Amino acid sequence: MNGLEETKGKNMSQEASGLNKWLDFVWRPGEVPITRARYQNAGILRLFVALPLTMVPTNYLIRSAGRAGWNLDGAQNILQAHFIATMIYCFSALALIIVASRDTPLRRKMWHGLNVVAICCEIVTVEAFLLGHGSLICYSVAFYPVIVALYRSLFDYFTAVLALVLCIGAFVLGGVAEVHEWVPLTPLMAGPSTHPLWNDQSQWANVLFSVPLTCVLTFWVVNYAVNQNARLHSYITRSVLQRYLPPALVDKAASGALSLDNPAQRSTLTVMFTDIVGFTALSEKLGPEALGDLLGQLLGEVADLSMKHGATVDKFIGDCVMVVFGAPEPMPPQEQATRCVNLALAIHERIKSVGGSHDLHARTGINTGEVVVGNFGSMARSDYTVLGPTVNVAARLESHSEPDCILIGPKTAEAVRDHFELEAAGPLNLKGVSHPVESFFVIGKKR
Repeated sequence: MNGLEETKGKNMSQEASGLNKWLDFVWRPGEVPITRARYQNAGILRLFVALPLTMVPTNYLIRSAGRAGWNLDGAQNILQAHFIATMIYCFSALALIIVASRDTPLRRKMWHGLNVVAICCEIVTVEAFLLGHGSLICYSVAFYPVIVALYRSLFDYFTAVLALVLCIGAFVLGGVAEVHEWVPLTPLMAGPSTHPLWNDQSQWANVLFSVPLTCVLTFWVVNYAVNQNARLHSYITRSVLQRYLPPALVDKAASGALSLDNPAQRSTLTVMFTDIVGFTALSEKLGPEALGDLLGQLLGEVADLSMKHGATVDKFIGDCVMVVFGAPEPMPPQEQATRCVNLALAIHERIKSVGGSHDLHARTGINTGEVVVGNFGSMARSDYTVLGPTVNVAARLESHSEPDCILIGPKTAEAVRDHFELEAAGPLNLKGVSHPVESFFVIGKKR
């Protein structure tokens, strides 16, 4: 690429970056997952906070004011609308608490539906109060921007857009109906309002425009803040955590379901150690930068292959990699062992391909057995890893293996003998193991 093309590419990238910043106000480049607990807590807050502190007192206020209002029919209609919306709101909140107690695809749709019902009820109760006291002059119009900000902060983009549209629509329709006298004006007051706003088109038109504009501006500002938080959340979970945690745990972290304080568990796993033969000698020939680049490329290839085969990369130890099958996502032992051997074969081929010019080869040890798996460490620093004799045996098998060879333990051999040609390597006396371990070389796949 020449200098002109590079400059053009940088300019286009900068323009795209600037455009993304503006889009953050109006669109949704990303979303922080909305958890089941948030929906359930929303139901609890509605049932035990919003209802007793706002809706029920407001209904009582409307009922009391209606008795002294100048238009009893209009007051009765407002009271009925408010009462019906309040009752539906109560039952939808209770239903949301119950439905959100479990997480299933069907229940997720029900959460969203009940949430929308509650939003509609909130807007109906606000608009009923406004119509009773004058939509264009009542202070309660401030609830509309609050509703918009609340739902963009707590729920997804499309729920917030729906709330925005409903708030603007309810206010504009109510205001127009009052201006054109399609509904009684301020029926909850002692008489029709004599505010000059009703007779001055420029004044009521300004109010009908300014309130929706305030709602839209509120949405844009809160949407920008939410999108910035979503970008940070995505960076932490996808760009940072994915380098240190298995993909399954990253997904749980992204959804807020990951707990790092759960006790370690006993499980049957397959553990593999793969070492790059010849790399230590090569380190004396290459400079630090070239050595680091080569090692990064080789370990990157190993990590990509491991993820492709469904493995969890436990750790890198210099030019050696430790890989685990069966955690954190459960997998039958036979499938673990079969996938692990297939991965080892793929790694050996890739190491020879990438490091062939440096005469690099891989050697592997694999063992299947019971381990303890979980997070080990402290609040300051911890690792998700596996511990136990099975891990030690796998590491010792790797050190006893030979270049381009895969040495496996007895349980692994038992699990894969129907799919791979094996050659007995005899019982081995391994360091740190009290008894000889039967071992086998993998010759290749059976035809």
